[in-house]
Amino acid sequence: MKHLRAIRVMAAAMLVFLPFMVGGPAHAQPAEGDTPPEVASVTLGSAALGIEREVFLAPNASQPLAVPVPGGLSPSRLRGTLTSPVNISGGYLEFDDADGNLLGTVNLPPAGVAQAATPFDVDISALRVQSGSAALSVTLRSLDNAGQIPGQFTGQFCGPLQQLTMTNLAAVFTGTEPPVTTIAGFFPPVLERVTVHTPTDADAAEQQATLMLVSTLVRLYNPQPLAVTVINQPRGVAPPPSAQLARAVVVERGGDAGLSVENPGSPNAYLRVSGDGDDLSTQVSLLVDELQSLVQVANARVDEAGSEEAAAPGDTLTFDQLNMSGKTDVLRASSLRVGVGRSALGNGRVGGVQVHLLADYTPVPQNDAAAVVIRAADGNVVYRTLLDTSGRLDAQFELPGQTIGQFVNLDMALTYTPEQPCGPLIAPITFQIDPRSTLTIQRGGPPLGGFSAMPSEFAPSFLVAMDGSDPGQLIYASRVVAAISSLTDRQLTPKVVDLKTAADADSGALIIAESSALLQTSLHPPLSGDGADVSVDDLPNELRANITDGIGSIQVFADRPRDRTVVLVTTTGAWNLVDPLFDYFERLDGKWAALSGDVLAAGRAGVPTTLSIFAQPTGEEAPAPSESEATSSSWLPLGIAVAVAAAVAIAVGLLLSNRRRRRAGATRVPEDAPAQTGT
Repeated sequence: MKHLRAIRVMAAAMLVFLPFMVGGPAHAQPAEGDTPPEVASVTLGSAALGIEREVFLAPNASQPLAVPVPGGLSPSRLRGTLTSPVNISGGYLEFDDADGNLLGTVNLPPAGVAQAATPFDVDISALRVQSGSAALSVTLRSLDNAGQIPGQFTGQFCGPLQQLTMTNLAAVFTGTEPPVTTIAGFFPPVLERVTVHTPTDADAAEQQATLMLVSTLVRLYNPQPLAVTVINQPRGVAPPPSAQLARAVVVERGGDAGLSVENPGSPNAYLRVSGDGDDLSTQVSLLVDELQSLVQVANARVDEAGSEEAAAPGDTLTFDQLNMSGKTDVLRASSLRVGVGRSALGNGRVGGVQVHLLADYTPVPQNDAAAVVIRAADGNVVYRTLLDTSGRLDAQFELPGQTIGQFVNLDMALTYTPEQPCGPLIAPITFQIDPRSTLTIQRGGPPLGGFSAMPSEFAPSFLVAMDGSDPGQLIYASRVVAAISSLTDRQLTPKVVDLKTAADADSGALIIAESSALLQTSLHPPLSGDGADVSVDDLPNELRANITDGIGSIQVFADRPRDRTVVLVTTTGAWNLVDPLFDYFERLDGKWAALSGDVLAAGRAGVPTTLSIFAQPTGEEAPAPSESEATSSSWLPLGIAVAVAAAVAIAVGLLLSNRRRRRAGATRVPEDAPAQTGT
C-alpha cells in the first residue's frame, strides 16, 4: 500500500513539473480500459451521393458543393484526391461552410513534386444540415506569380492557365440511423437500395403498382444511383430485416387500401402497400406527387390519385423553366455548355428546336476583340457573332431534328483578346445566360429506334405487357423500367396491359414475351424466331439460321406502322438466356445510356453482343419509309454488314458453348436454371 502511495506521489509530481521540462504541450493517454467506444460511421463516395466525380478549381473562384446527408447521421469528414496542380507552384485549398466560416485548409504539393495525386482529409463536422443536405464551398488560393518570362508580371490571368482538380470525393458520416416509425421517415435523403417484394403470382394490379413504385423511386433519388430490386415471394410472407441505408417494401393486394409502416421502430420495419385493383397504384401516387414528408404517422390512405402528368407546358419553354443556366469568365478562351434532356420538352416527338438565346456580358471596348461560336450536339456550327460594346447578345437559330439526341445541348466557345498588354489591371469579361431565353419546339418526326431512343419515346407514359411464360418476367420489366427512369428527371408512368393490347397499340411499349408468342402478333422486331430457328429482319431476303439452345435478346426498335417505339425482352429458348444481358449493361459506366445499336443478344455461352440491325434515320429529313422502301436495295450494304456481324457473334457463342460442353462431359449440371430474382 505504501509503495502504491509513493507511486501516486511521484506521478503527481511529474504532472506538475512536466510542462516545464518539455517544450510542447502534452496529452495524457487514457488507460487501456478507458478507451472511448468507437463511433459508428459510414463512408459514401461521390457516385453513391450523386455528386460530381470531378471538381475543377481555378484560383480565387469558389466552387459550391452540396453533400446529401443520410437520415439521422452527421457529416464528419470530406476526403478526396488532388491531381497535380497545373501551373501553380504554391497555394492551398480553403473549405468554408455556407455562411463563409472556415472549416479547414489543405496545402497544395510544392511545384515539381513527382506525385500524380495527393490525398486530403478535411473535418466538416461543423456543417449545418438543412433539408437533408450540407452545403460548403471550396476555393483555390494561389500564392505564386508563376510565369514564363522572368522579371515580368504574369499573375493569375496573364500567365499560363492555372487549374486544380479534386477527384475521388467521399464523405464520412457518423451516428446511427434512427428506427423507422413513420411514412415520412421511411425514404430518407440518402439510400443505397430498396427491395420491393411482390407475390410470385402477382396480378396485373400488383404488377402495375410495383412498376410505378420502381419508376418513382428511381426518379426521386436521381442522380443518386438507387438500386431498386424486385423479388418474388409467396403471399403473406414478411421480408427480412434491411441493412443500413436500405429499405424493404411489400406490394400485395388485399386488406384495407393504404400505406403502412409495419413493425415501426424495429430493425425489421418495412412499408406495406395494400389494396385491391386500381387502389394499389393510387397509394403509390403519394410518392409520385412527393407528399410523403407530410405523412408523419405510420399509416395513411390515398382515396384519389393526383394528376399523373402536369399540364403540358406548351411548345415554347424558357431556360428558367428548363433549369438551363450558365456563366463563365473569358480571357483568351473559355467554353460553356447548357442543355436539357429531350424528355423534358413536353409531350410529343421533337422534330426540331428554334432557339432564342439571350445573354449578358461585360461590354467589350472597341479596340478589344471578342467572339462567340455556338455548336449543336453533332459539332456543327449553328451561330457565330462578335461581341461588342452593347454587352447584350440576342441570337436566334435553329437546331434541326437530326442534330438532337436525348439531350439538347448548346456548346459555346468564347474568346476575348484585349488590346493592352497583360498586366496587374487586366481582367476577364463575364458572359452569362439570360433565363428568359427560350426554346420553341417543332413537333413531329418519325419514331426513334435503338437504345438511344430512350427515355423520350416512353415519356410521359408507356405500356407494359408480359406473356406470363416465366414468373421472373416482372423482375425483367422492373430492371428495364429502372434503367430508363434513371435517364430523366421526368415521371414515367408504366401501364400494364395484355400482350395483344400492347402489340396493337400506338403507344410506346415494353414487352416481355417469348419469341414464339410474338409470332401471333403483327410486330416485326429485328430478331425473331422460335426455339433454335432465328430470323434477322430488315434484309432484302430475310436471314434465317438454326442456333442450338436459342438466343436471348433486348431489342429497341421503331414500330413505324404504329408510329411508336417498342422495347422487347425476349428469348427463342430458355428465359435464363437474357440474364447475362441485364448483368452486362447494369455493370457499364452509364448503364443503359452506354448501349449502342438496337439489339443486345446472347446465346447459351452468355456472351453479350451488340448489333445494329434496323437502319435509324433521324429528324425531319427521314420520313417513315413505305413498305416497299423498307426492303429496297438501298439498304443492301447495311443488311450484309448486319448479317456478317450476327453470324460472327452467333458462331463465337456456339464455339464457347460447345467447348464448355466437351469439358463438362456427362457430369455437366443442366444450365436452364430459374430466372434470376434480383438486380
